[in-house]
Amino acid sequence: MTQSIRPLAEGFAIPSDAEWRALANSALKGAPFDALVRKTPDGIARGPLFTRADLEDVCDPGAPGAAPFIRGAASARDPFLPWGVRQRADLADPAEANAALLDDLAGGASEITLAIDPTGRRGVNVRSSDELARALDGVMADLAPVCLAPVYESHEAGALFLNWLDAQGYDRASVRGGLGLTVPDESGAQAALAALARYPAIKPVTIRAHGIYEAGGSDVQELAFMCAAGAAWMRALVDRGATADAASGALSVTLAADADVHLTIAKLRAARRLWTRIMEAFGVSAQARALKLHAVTGARMLSARDPYTNLIRNACAGLAASAGGADSVEVRPFTYAMGPSNRFARRLARNLQILLMEESHVGRTADPAGGGYLHETLAARLAQAAWTRFQEIEADGGAAALIASNRLAGDVQAMAEQRAARYARGAESLIGVNAYPELDARKVETPPLPDATDAAAPDAAAPWPALEPLRFAAPFEALRAAAEARPDRPTAFLATLGAPSAFSARSSFAVNRLAAAGVAAIPAETHDSVAACADAFSASGCKLAVICGTDEAYETDAAALAAALKAAGAREVWLAGKPAEIAGVDHFIHMRSDALKDGARAHEVLGIGS
Repeated sequence: MTQSIRPLAEGFAIPSDAEWRALANSALKGAPFDALVRKTPDGIARGPLFTRADLEDVCDPGAPGAAPFIRGAASARDPFLPWGVRQRADLADPAEANAALLDDLAGGASEITLAIDPTGRRGVNVRSSDELARALDGVMADLAPVCLAPVYESHEAGALFLNWLDAQGYDRASVRGGLGLTVPDESGAQAALAALARYPAIKPVTIRAHGIYEAGGSDVQELAFMCAAGAAWMRALVDRGATADAASGALSVTLAADADVHLTIAKLRAARRLWTRIMEAFGVSAQARALKLHAVTGARMLSARDPYTNLIRNACAGLAASAGGADSVEVRPFTYAMGPSNRFARRLARNLQILLMEESHVGRTADPAGGGYLHETLAARLAQAAWTRFQEIEADGGAAALIASNRLAGDVQAMAEQRAARYARGAESLIGVNAYPELDARKVETPPLPDATDAAAPDAAAPWPALEPLRFAAPFEALRAAAEARPDRPTAFLATLGAPSAFSARSSFAVNRLAAAGVAAIPAETHDSVAACADAFSASGCKLAVICGTDEAYETDAAALAAALKAAGAREVWLAGKPAEIAGVDHFIHMRSDALKDGARAHEVLGIGS
């Protein structure tokens, strides 16, 4: 029997936004209200509160499966497979890649991304029809769509794939998948149209907007590039004789899913909103404007140190992608940042999606985020900002001109530097990297990196756009690697003032800040006096001491303790707290100090890398 919970709320007046604002101002005790406003890297406000009133500025999202398709392309999700579970095959040897992808399909994957790299460095070494046949041996591409992802821009892989499909004897109208074409030039458009003539349900074009994300770009930059590339492809295909509907049906988009669940959901909804607007401008019929959207969990958020923490980030990103309405989702193996994946890592990546389907029941609802005040409002704000940027790109000559001028790379790099600085300051956290790093984390064995073949990269080597991917954990990992190259673990001494209740908060902070650079802290202990603390430091053999205590203790005892530690052999004395005029203290570490600079200084003091 179903019981309503409404009686629990009866008798209470519905508070107004003004009443909430008054309570918030009271709690702030004179601090500005803007202190509660969080903003995205693009400067878009994301709170502190979203209410029904915010929806007044948002257009009607419609119903699932109906224009403008903000709520997805289907009116209801498949109860058994609400989205495509896609797995990437990227082992260099075609036979090994084939064994892995058959295992993936047997274990729950329903689609395959075949990364192709003729050099064997970042994908399957496919240079001939025989090698492609070995990689896809036993794959029923009419049941499990195969989507090519050439590492280098080339039409040859697509031609080989179409010939392989021909040899299988499939019903051509039922074959889905993709060729991974990305550059909207004349040859690309011709290849796309030729593919559609042979296999009308295939998606020959993939707009890999997630490359903007992986290079450190923002959500607005990713969405704006998606729009610009989509418009460029529509023009290229229509100019060569395709109808607007046929051109629209040739395109698919890949966006990145981040551990920021709500922002990712809003981004995917914004993408559908923007895509419908663009297709409308090109004259695409209402029912053909739906976006074919693939989401892949981001690589830039992953860590090669303590990689099990990546499972948390992948779980959040996978939830965001599925709840955000992606048609297919690829969860990267948790060992992705370490090199080739093993069978265990791929199985966890698949199982995460199966858990979202079978245990969390995310797919039971056609649009889980539909009507949410936060998601609808934030999606509209993202879409508006991205549309403004897209119009600027169009006015300057479109996507091709933007890339050729190198402005895109410059804009993305500037955003990446801004984001990297936030990780260094601790304004953004990566668990296990700049927050709560574990120096003795459990090791994970991965296959060795493959030997590259003698094949050179194709002439058209650069992907479109040619942006260098990054990982925000990499600078911290470099510090960790330098520290771990020493025969013994570098250590620092925590010089405490007062009882544990007085110093534990700052000693814990110091432990984490040092560990982010691979430096271990000797466990904090209480000391009866400044002299006793200095004696303990001398006995430790350390060269770096960090004073930890309260602000009051710093005022009375920090200078004397710093002098005693220097007399006991300290090369430098640091203090955990905000900078102040304290004699003998060489450096201050605190919540907004630069963790990378702190780590580099600790290495210098301890003689690491010298």
